[in-house]
Amino acid sequence: MIEAFLKPLVILFLVFASMADAASKLPIHHPLRADRVAVERPNSSRQFSYNVEKKFHSVSDRFGEGDLDGAMQSLQSMMEWNLSKYEKAVVYQFMGFVYVQQDNIDQAIEVFKKVVDLNVLSNSQHQSTQFNLASLYGSLEKWDLAIQTLMTFYKFQKEPVAESYIMTGIAYFQKGQPLEALPYIHIANEKALKPKEQWLQLELAILFINKRYDEAIEVVTKLSTYWPEKERYWETMAGTYMEMQKDADALAALSLGYKNDAISKSETLENLARLNLYLEIPYQAATLIEKNIDQGSIENNEKNLRLLLGAWTAAREFDKAIGVIDILAPLTGEGKLYIQKAMLLNENGDWEGVQDATEKALTDAELENPGDVYILRGMAETELGNYDQAVESFSQAIELGSETNKRNAEAWIEYVSDRKGG
Repeated sequence: MIEAFLKPLVILFLVFASMADAASKLPIHHPLRADRVAVERPNSSRQFSYNVEKKFHSVSDRFGEGDLDGAMQSLQSMMEWNLSKYEKAVVYQFMGFVYVQQDNIDQAIEVFKKVVDLNVLSNSQHQSTQFNLASLYGSLEKWDLAIQTLMTFYKFQKEPVAESYIMTGIAYFQKGQPLEALPYIHIANEKALKPKEQWLQLELAILFINKRYDEAIEVVTKLSTYWPEKERYWETMAGTYMEMQKDADALAALSLGYKNDAISKSETLENLARLNLYLEIPYQAATLIEKNIDQGSIENNEKNLRLLLGAWTAAREFDKAIGVIDILAPLTGEGKLYIQKAMLLNENGDWEGVQDATEKALTDAELENPGDVYILRGMAETELGNYDQAVESFSQAIELGSETNKRNAEAWIEYVSDRKGG
């Protein structure tokens, strides 16, 4: 017994130990390490010469006025000057900004790489350039280079922003490695100053595809909390709970969305009604269907009227169920609907109503069990004291019905004869 108890604990310990061991093998600055520590990078401040600073003012003015070609010509002419490494780095960086504005991504990448290689800018400028470089690789769908550049960025970044994590996650995702992308996307969502809908959607999609439903519920709960008016999140939450075989939670999710006026699609409203019926809350199902048929949100057709009939019947609201039959039966011409009406009226002791409903049922030439109908009709006529008509109905049951109908009808004829004789 003790061994059986300890075995799963040992396995669990080994799993966690293996995860911890894998994490410890990552570089200390790695973005997925909980105990990560960035590498210190020299952060010296550098100065421009007077002429360079003056020229930069002129370039900045041109750039601000939208004269990108003029700004680029000035920057290129400056490269012929006797510049320090720091001044060259700043010129290259400015060139990169101009190339980006000109949508010349390849050239922008080339000059930003030169900035990084010179490695003389302040830490914030250097890291900003690394980040821009990774973004540009991403824009060209060069995902491996984007990841490689971001990993260098993380090395010197004490507090990486959410955007760096989401960029890494997207790069892995676009490479067709969603599970490698997932931890980065998750951290991005945790770090985001404000919830980002598209980021959360991406995390949810990966979790759902990989059947990690417990985690998916947490994400879709955030989505429905921040965007409660969006129907698809309540649907997704309910669908996730149903995948987990938690039907009551699925009903609660859809019901909350309905209360928030977020559920409007007829299909979703019908599913909500069916879920109520399945979980044996028929009155709630019926009122929902009836209200939305009246409002036009659910189509007033045969399928939905049958659903409404089933709900009112299960809720034992017989008068309301009969009202639905009175609409549905003429639409379909089905005798069995009039049989159902007769049985409901029988529950209420409305014998004249039973007599009328069975008469209409018997007009259906394709009625499957006419013997049952004649017995029900004969019972109503007996209660009304119409004994001759009752005997006639029971006789029809003997002629047209099953062996069971025959035995029951014979017993009823004997009973009617006794009452008539009395």
